[in-house]
Amino acid sequence: MWAVFVTLMATVGAVPVADVGATVNGHTILVDQIDAPSRAKIMRLREELRTVVTRTIDRLVDERLRALTPSVKVVSPSPAPVTDDEIRAFRASRTEDFEGPFAPGGTARDPAVERAAIRYYLEKKALEKVEAEARRRLRAGHVIGLALPDAKECEYALPPEREVARVDEVSLRAAQLEQAAALPLYRLRGEIDRERRRNIEVAIEELLLTQEAQRRGISKQVLLTEITTAETVTGAELQAFIESARTAGRPVPTAERARPYLEFRQTYTQRQALLKQLRAATDIKIMLKAPPVPRLPVVEAEAPTLGARTGLRLIVYTNYRCTSCRATHREIDRLLAADPTVRVVFRDFIPVYDPVASEAARLARCAARLGTFTRMRSELLTREPPAFGMSWYTADALSAFAGKLGIDPAPFTQCLLSAEIREAIERDTAHARELGFEEAPAFVAEGIPLSGRQSADSLARALHQGRQPQAAQTTKNVTKDRQK
Repeated sequence: MWAVFVTLMATVGAVPVADVGATVNGHTILVDQIDAPSRAKIMRLREELRTVVTRTIDRLVDERLRALTPSVKVVSPSPAPVTDDEIRAFRASRTEDFEGPFAPGGTARDPAVERAAIRYYLEKKALEKVEAEARRRLRAGHVIGLALPDAKECEYALPPEREVARVDEVSLRAAQLEQAAALPLYRLRGEIDRERRRNIEVAIEELLLTQEAQRRGISKQVLLTEITTAETVTGAELQAFIESARTAGRPVPTAERARPYLEFRQTYTQRQALLKQLRAATDIKIMLKAPPVPRLPVVEAEAPTLGARTGLRLIVYTNYRCTSCRATHREIDRLLAADPTVRVVFRDFIPVYDPVASEAARLARCAARLGTFTRMRSELLTREPPAFGMSWYTADALSAFAGKLGIDPAPFTQCLLSAEIREAIERDTAHARELGFEEAPAFVAEGIPLSGRQSADSLARALHQGRQPQAAQTTKNVTKDRQK
């Protein structure tokens, strides 16, 4: 029987959180005050952070168990294939989700896509059940202790040596957790930071106005009334505003509609002028610290490559069907043409059930294995992807195309059907998700993560940004060696 002990470490070993978000002329603005307008959102983000931390620790525990018993391989049985009858039964049980004007796709929905979506959902649920059973068997006979941080602690990087779990007296440290979940933690922490920075500007302005009102011996409301008293908008100003709208091609307002707007703009300008003057004469210090950009592992995993044998490494998680992926492939070609020292590694990322993208991934991998990756990749990017449910090539066309590539059709076809290639594609997709990427294309440029459509220039900048700290560390290590 395996045991799990969960400890919520709310005080012992907690990360010290800076209570002060900013100072204005020595007066402090607490982080708690800054959070007040967005408290519900920040609490939700904290809970999401804790969910990421909990799932990652769970994954690290499983990885540690596998490392402790390398000779014992726990094989997860593949779930039974989803049958057409099961798809029809699920569809019939959820009629309200698939019919009517508010169903996804409305009346124009594609039945083939609908069936594929149901199949993917049912396969995912079946796989989750199988994996849960495999995890139970993997943990049988082991003692596992978890020291989960509370939600607020997850806002900041945990101390590297802090124990977050123990597997049979072997400790797992926060440094491993921070590395394993670097990207999702960075995104959520960054969202909290951006929310606070929006709020802190409002808090600083309110404090500046309060301090100025106190200096004048009046209330803040009286101060605002004094500085935002609208002057009469003249007829000339009204006419000039209306003419400017007409010249710019904007809808032309009437004088009755334009006057309130111009009066509001005058009062706003007066308020901002005072705030600018107060800011210039005030000592303002913002204590908030943005989370550092994470560095992700650069893992090639024997995937197809282009470019130099060594040099700056760009890991691309992509497929040959999504529009953004195909556009980014052209930018990768531009990058390679501009800098032949770059090495590009093409790992597969098929986030949802997509037989068209999966087939293209098999074609590319098998062509790479047989020495014709460049030509196969060019072919896939030149052709228009087939419609969902259709194939890139018929059996006869594939055999003829293999001959055109100069490879034997028999081993090519055998490779396409092999479980090894399918598993490699699944591992790539799983690895992309473990890193924190949610959709293709995604990139790791010398450790720097990027998501979405990228230009050759943005990829080049990220590569050199990722190389700089490494070069500095290499120089530091060489200096230490010489001193020794």
